[in-house]
Formats: sequence, structure tokens, C-alpha cells
Amino acid sequence: MRTEIIPNDYSELNLICWFRRRDQPISEEEAWAIYERNWRYVYQEYLSEEEKVLIERLKKKFGSVQKS
Repeated sequence: MRTEIIPNDYSELNLICWFRRRDQPISEEEAWAIYERNWRYVYQEYLSEEEKVLIERLKKKFGSVQKS
């Protein structure tokens, strides 16, 4: 089963997806790659509980965020 994510549904993901349409679904793997590449721009204090849960789920599935 392939799960897709709409960046507009997550405030910080929405902000770091400035280079693409944020109303279009992306794969979980692609969302994770975007978080990984742009983690330094994520304001962790603004993450909603729902987005924190998403990040933890993706982290368990694909790897870990390199925090700077």
C-alpha cells in the first residue's frame, strides 16, 4: 500500500516545499527526503503534534533526521 502526503497538510513541510506545488500528493519517501535535505529550515517549536507523529513514523521507516 502506497501512502501519499499532501505538503499543505503539514505547516513545516509546506514551508520547505517552496519549490513545488504543495497541494499535490507526494510519496512518503519523497516527503522524508525533503525533511532530510531541509531539516535546518524546520522550526521544530512550530511542529504540530500531527506533524511530529508523521516525522517519527517516517524516521522509523526511512532513517533519521540529521539535526544541526
